[in-house]
Amino acid sequence: TTRRRTMCEAVVYVVKDGDMQKVMENVVTLHPEGDRLLLTDLFGEQKLITASVEKVDLMLHEIILR
Repeated sequence: TTRRRTMCEAVVYVVKDGDMQKVMENVVTLHPEGDRLLLTDLFGEQKLITASVEKVDLMLHEIILR
């Protein structure tokens, strides 16, 4: 079964030394790959980063990584 909803892109930030740094905008998928996360945006661009999820806020369209 296919699940379709209204588009819900997120901005991904990583927290380093108390500062939030933007990693990627318009992220539509986040897949764990071992100790890394594969981020894919609306246009198919991907980033593979070493991080863990701290918080996902769907109302604010934010994903916070550490």
